[in-house]
Amino acid sequence: MRKTTILVFVAATLSVMSCKTRRAVEKSPLFPLSENALLDLVEQNSFEYKSFSSKLLVSADMPEQKGSFKVNMRMQKDTVIWMSVTPALGIEAVRVLIEPDTLMFINKMKDQYFAGGYSSIDSLLQYATKFEFLENLLVGNAVEIESNEKYNSVVDELYYVLQTKVKRKVKKAVETSIKPSKRDSVYGEILKPKKFDKATEKLDDQDLIVKRYYIRASDFKISRVNIDDLQYGRFVEISYSNFETFDGQVLPLKIFIDIRTPTETSNIVIEHSRIKVNESQSYPFKIPSSYEPMD
Repeated sequence: MRKTTILVFVAATLSVMSCKTRRAVEKSPLFPLSENALLDLVEQNSFEYKSFSSKLLVSADMPEQKGSFKVNMRMQKDTVIWMSVTPALGIEAVRVLIEPDTLMFINKMKDQYFAGGYSSIDSLLQYATKFEFLENLLVGNAVEIESNEKYNSVVDELYYVLQTKVKRKVKKAVETSIKPSKRDSVYGEILKPKKFDKATEKLDDQDLIVKRYYIRASDFKISRVNIDDLQYGRFVEISYSNFETFDGQVLPLKIFIDIRTPTETSNIVIEHSRIKVNESQSYPFKIPSSYEPMD
């Protein structure tokens, strides 16, 4: 009995010590890194591939559409994103082909097709998208990091954070705190509307987009991206979770997209499965002559 009591006491003590140590580690600040050092580490730990394929489960909750569907997705780096969309019963309803300058899709349920620019995706995401944005989003690489932009870096609890530098005049009129404990979006915190209008009247729209990247200290993968459009009150948050290793590289298996405007909110969840990297694959796409163009 005495021996059992001692063992229980030792186990409990070790458990408490472990909890205390874990909490101490979680509260310990990370070693600060410069903006350039962080940018280099994020780039070095990007998911690299020549070709990529995955089965996606997509759940959408948007003002005009709610539901889930499956997608067979294939990508060739910097060249093409191909998707076959199956809403139910295993019957392909839509096929999509996205290239750097073109978006095309055929609706097999309505015998219609679309061939044009990215306006449909821009409308969905409330953000001016590019091909590179989409392919990086789908594999968890940093979206919209531009070589000509300047950033600030801070340590925020267990994350490194990169934020685009905000023009001084704009900063005086807008609360741009990085700490997530205060808020995710900086929009809506315009402290001096008249000063904001005056400060922004000569700025490009791009100057009024604030981007924040929350970076995991363990592997320098992107955990969350916040994009604020201060001019139009639009906010996009992309979050990644369920990180797994494939061919020695880390990939998030789950992607959350939260889109907010002054009047609407949309949420999209994307889950990867059956992933293949750098295998031979095709991208079949043909618009039947009997199909009509979409209005």
